[in-house]
Amino acid sequence: MKPSVNTTVILTNLRKDDKVSVQSLAKAISEWRVLNDSVASCLARDTAGFSHSYPFAAYREIKDSIHIELCRMAMSRQRSYRDLFYLREQTSPYAHDEELHQTMKEVQPFFASLDSLPVYNKSGKQAVLNHYRLFLQKSVKRGIHGKEDLRAFIMEEHRHFKAFLQYLPDFADSNIADITRNTEQCCVQILRAADHKVIGSAASPVEELSHKDAMIYLAMRTNLRLLRNAQAAVEDLKSGKVKSEKVLHAYLLMMVQPFMSMDDLSVSVLSEKDKSDYNKLADALPKETDNLARQLHMDKKRTADLPMLMMKIYITRL
Repeated sequence: MKPSVNTTVILTNLRKDDKVSVQSLAKAISEWRVLNDSVASCLARDTAGFSHSYPFAAYREIKDSIHIELCRMAMSRQRSYRDLFYLREQTSPYAHDEELHQTMKEVQPFFASLDSLPVYNKSGKQAVLNHYRLFLQKSVKRGIHGKEDLRAFIMEEHRHFKAFLQYLPDFADSNIADITRNTEQCCVQILRAADHKVIGSAASPVEELSHKDAMIYLAMRTNLRLLRNAQAAVEDLKSGKVKSEKVLHAYLLMMVQPFMSMDDLSVSVLSEKDKSDYNKLADALPKETDNLARQLHMDKKRTADLPMLMMKIYITRL
């Protein structure tokens, strides 16, 4: 089998484009993803998996050339964080997954309610940190066995996380490796609960947690945490709470983390409010990163080019 003529046509057309809009770039990437999936599937069936055979080798060469052209198009203009977010949203393979979106809509009211929960804030910052640690230790020991446990964990965790964010500059130099480790362990337990059926009883039934539900809940939880973390970082910088050079470096990472960490699933389960928050953050970042670059004696162009670099990384992984 010869490589699809359509791939050569796409490559030829891409080479004609110069200084393209982000809308045109998103359309080109979406078309390429659809075609790439189709041709790769066809080649896999037709050649019995011989990756060294002519069709695979020829197609791999065309694919590399298309990636080069898409990267060139991405770098043909200065790109913003809004552009990056738009590109990721529009080119996600889940963008038109109606089943996913329906599940997300059913789950969204739960996540929308989390920010209205009261915050643990008694006895100062050390007590906040101690309560957070104790909650996670108990959660790991108790385990997460079904959907009800999952929702209870996310709700309680968010209350502690909100309290933690109030003292974010103070905790920037603290050793919180145990919090990170126990949080990761809780997420592992969530995925294990989705992979194993839990048998309840008539008196104490357990609502099973499907793998799909687990992934959606975890993606939406991570979205919320990254956004709130970045928003808190922006506010702390505006208020002048952060002075240490080491902490300023950490804050730069926290502000751009939502854009660095987004994957196809996470960007597809964002609510309209989440998307609005992303765009507000995107609008705030140029000024804040510019200020940080000046304070940290960094090259301002390098920080300004971060959205373009993230676009390029995304495209090379398609």
